[in-house]
Amino acid sequence: MDSPSSAARPNGPTGPPMTCRDHVIAAALRRLNRRLDCSTCTAYLLTEDGRALGAAMMVDTTLSFTVPSGMAADDSNYASARAHQAGKVVLFENRELRELTRRSPALFLHNPYAMMVAAAPVRTARSRFGVLSVRWVPPRPVADEALDYLQTVADDLAVELTDLAGRGASMKAPYVPLFIAEVARDGSAPGTARDVVRGAAAESVVPKPTGSTFLYQLQRLAAELAAAVHIRDVLSATDTQVVRAFGGHAVMLCLAEQGRLHVVGAAGFSRESVQRVEGTLLSRHTPETDTLRAIEIQSFPSAQALRDTYPDVDPDPEAQARAYLPLVSNGRAMGCCVLEFPEPAPPFAPEQLAVLTIMLEQVGQSLERARSYESEQALTQTLQRSLLPRSLPHLTEAVATARYLPATERAEVGGDWYDIVPLPGGGIGLVIGDVEGHSLEAVAVMGQLRSGVRAYAAEGHDPATVLERSNRLLAGLDTDLYATCCCVWLDLASGTAATATAGHPHPLIVDARGKGGARQLPVGPPLGVDTHARYEQCEAQVSAGSVIALFTDGLLDGRLLGSDAAMEKLGRVLAEHCGENLEVLADRLVQDRRGWRVLADDAALLLVRYEGAQPREHRRMARMSVQRHHLQGVAQVRDFLRDLLSEWDMEPLLDTMELLTSEVVTNALIHADSEVELRLREYPDRIRVEVRDSDPHPPVPTAIVADEENNQEAESGRGLLIVDALAGDWGSSPAGRGKTTWFDIGVAAE
Repeated sequence: MDSPSSAARPNGPTGPPMTCRDHVIAAALRRLNRRLDCSTCTAYLLTEDGRALGAAMMVDTTLSFTVPSGMAADDSNYASARAHQAGKVVLFENRELRELTRRSPALFLHNPYAMMVAAAPVRTARSRFGVLSVRWVPPRPVADEALDYLQTVADDLAVELTDLAGRGASMKAPYVPLFIAEVARDGSAPGTARDVVRGAAAESVVPKPTGSTFLYQLQRLAAELAAAVHIRDVLSATDTQVVRAFGGHAVMLCLAEQGRLHVVGAAGFSRESVQRVEGTLLSRHTPETDTLRAIEIQSFPSAQALRDTYPDVDPDPEAQARAYLPLVSNGRAMGCCVLEFPEPAPPFAPEQLAVLTIMLEQVGQSLERARSYESEQALTQTLQRSLLPRSLPHLTEAVATARYLPATERAEVGGDWYDIVPLPGGGIGLVIGDVEGHSLEAVAVMGQLRSGVRAYAAEGHDPATVLERSNRLLAGLDTDLYATCCCVWLDLASGTAATATAGHPHPLIVDARGKGGARQLPVGPPLGVDTHARYEQCEAQVSAGSVIALFTDGLLDGRLLGSDAAMEKLGRVLAEHCGENLEVLADRLVQDRRGWRVLADDAALLLVRYEGAQPREHRRMARMSVQRHHLQGVAQVRDFLRDLLSEWDMEPLLDTMELLTSEVVTNALIHADSEVELRLREYPDRIRVEVRDSDPHPPVPTAIVADEENNQEAESGRGLLIVDALAGDWGSSPAGRGKTTWFDIGVAAE
């Protein structure tokens, strides 16, 4: 039985529903284009999730490229979104558009000239489809009759789309809008959209794409690739602007390197498909390697066609139509792009292949640029991390931890560093510094300064002399960079702290009750500014339980608060929480910065709690190390714990201590490519266990699922859940070149 809508219009558009949908939208746009004498004319439809409006079709004019390709459905900066929300015609005059652009400069890309915009919702009482939008450039008086006509056309279109939606046509915006040819304005009053698509007149409004449709695709891809920094950015742009635009649903980007094909990015393909291609020898006979060698497109309209040509290749059972295209950049074949389409896939038209080839050339160039960038970044970051301390000293008189947070605002890394240096007299030297700039040169200068400071400290020089010699060292390095640095020499026996600073923020020192704060010190010029600069130092008495915090200015929110207020805020947090576990305190001090969306500078933090003189029975410590990947070393850890707890007369803790320590050490050996260090420290009410490795990523407890064969993290997750359940307190934090996972086991009071 026919629906009431179709029965009321027996002469409505016929043919495939999607073709009819494009017919009626094209007819509506042409009506507006002829009658309203507008500069641009666009139809927007809702996207799949209903949260945005996407351009579905445009009349091809010289100004069409400035029309927004889409916007959030509730973005009031756009007339189309306002009309969609309000359910009525919205008119933006030029003055309002200028004001919106001043408030949101990104709108300038769509409003570069004086104009007016009007939009009308395409909706019925039950359905909301999108918006019709027109522009007049330059702005001109618009009569109420013109706005009424815009709404009438939108209403007619809504009725047509309701009918077509009932016949199965999709009403969602496509990935690429269709550009249709502009029609002559003969002054005649056109009929309704239904009238135009009837009978022989239908041929005149078939929406055939113009060349601007493909140029639009190229422009969108170029804009996204220009902003792409990482390989994942290039993959995302390829997926949205190439694959989806041509009707595909999966993409794999492969590059040739050292005789093999490597997958650098994939979206929509299964893990098995990616693993099947990864590492393929270029000498093998596969669709990917043949495409690369022949530099020729291979297209298979079905999975069976692929199997017929490559019987030795075992594609996924769900594999559909695929196309294999060479990636060419700078005159050489560099890899292969694999696209997957719903089966059966029609062959590419010549104009589609032409556009696709140009697009993939841009993708290839962007991939090379991104790979070069990521390789340089990996080298620089590896160098930077290698110059930070592998671990901090394990002392009875002091406990230390550190944090390093890299910047995210720019591509390069910085020259922040920290260190704890053993002094000839038995004390320790706390050092923190910051080399100007974010570059490989800054990292190299940082490494040389750190080595110089360690050498001068080992010779027995006081902090001021160390800064003076480091200043001369930097001046002799033939660099334009300068650096700030702060040195605190702490006598572990007496608690005396001698401090000198070269253009660096003062350290914060608070006692066990939270009293203290910033020490007002004489500040010398930064290193490298004045070759003959002299530096002064001052001394302070540090009591047992005090916490010393050294940090770089990246930890301070100076842009928002100002340096003094930011220093006061950090001091308040330190004072209020100084009695906390040092690892927890360090995380608290960097917590605000981790929440910033953009980190303009690196940040380093060095925290030391001076334990001072304690009863001898509560100053016991122990340590051991396990070679990397030496899982049998866990048994050695258990033997070590049994001997140690027997020596400390704490055998009742052995079972819990063995279980928790074994789980954490095993987790570190599996996931960290480094030696694992175990440290224990006794306190009056607990024993602290620390496991240190070189992997900066913290372990996360993983819930156990029924299908543990497919849960790669099940074992380590179970272990960490055990730690979470049995330890008095535990945590894991990045520190320098790796992380420290720690837990406490309570000791019963005697």
